[in-house]
Amino acid sequence: MNVIRVAFAGVGYMGQVAHLRNYAQREDCQVVAIAEPRPELARKVAAAFDIPTIYTDHRQLMDDRNVDAVVASQPHLRNGHIAIPLLHAGKYVFTEKPMAGSLQEAQAIQAAAEAGGVHLMVGVMKRHDPSVLAARELLQALYTSGDLGRLQRIRAHCFGGDWIQNAIPPITTSEAVPDDPTFAPSYAPWMDTEQAKQFQNYTNIMAHTVNLVRYLYPHALTVQAAVARQEQRLLHTVLMTSEQGVLVELAGGSTRSHRWDEETHFYFERGWVKLFTPSPLNRQARGRVEFYHSEESKAGERREIIPPIGWAFQRQADHFIECVRERKEPVSSGRDTIEDMRLMEDIFRKMLLV
Repeated sequence: MNVIRVAFAGVGYMGQVAHLRNYAQREDCQVVAIAEPRPELARKVAAAFDIPTIYTDHRQLMDDRNVDAVVASQPHLRNGHIAIPLLHAGKYVFTEKPMAGSLQEAQAIQAAAEAGGVHLMVGVMKRHDPSVLAARELLQALYTSGDLGRLQRIRAHCFGGDWIQNAIPPITTSEAVPDDPTFAPSYAPWMDTEQAKQFQNYTNIMAHTVNLVRYLYPHALTVQAAVARQEQRLLHTVLMTSEQGVLVELAGGSTRSHRWDEETHFYFERGWVKLFTPSPLNRQARGRVEFYHSEESKAGERREIIPPIGWAFQRQADHFIECVRERKEPVSSGRDTIEDMRLMEDIFRKMLLV
């Protein structure tokens, strides 16, 4: 078996809770190094997961021939700072979503991947959730068959809630992350300071929603209008359209809730498909898909697809290892997720504040 050798750039909360175990417990993968600037945390995590090599800086991974790929679970504003040199060095790299702090930086990251002859994978893990895959298979069949007529409208919303639930707690220390004088965040040059701040909060949440709609609907989208609260632009509504005449409505916000509130609905002439996605860090949660068909408006047929449990973060790791081994492009490659950045910047350009 060809064992893929993976390093981690950062082993903070998400690095441990969402990713590290997915690689450390595999037979076809070995976590051979971590690059973590907090020395006590690095030692504790390395001991817990039997990781042989500790670095203090991600750039030390560039010349390590024992590393095939790097999982960089960091705040997204650091994606370019970390990924660009590693991609240039020929390492496959996984980063968190969104792809970058700006469209300009996303383009620079993708250029680095192409220059290094490798691929970037962006962590929009919902593409690997069994309920999402079930919805996608059903929708593709309906687009082809026309059994529900023409698709008219897509409505997607995420109001959050308890996204952690029963997640395994990480190893922690009291150390602060030291300043890196070589790091500077990348903001869109046309945004002012307040826009840039709000944009980072917005993209951290809505990158999933935008990407999910794009994954389930195969045609290009154009932003027509957006409205949001002045002080909290995550609380918003967006209207987009496609050349096929489909209206797409996105809505987002933040609500305190014991459950996770995220739904994506596809309305056809004679019915609908509704996708209910699970709380992200709950390994035992599962989403569901509702299918409804009505020919005469007086009666209808409804059925529900309940897929098997399959944690999206684990399945995402499976896909990343497969892509590294086979040297193929991930389903959420940099080349694909650049489009998310383009759409989200356009949403902010056209956003009416109230």
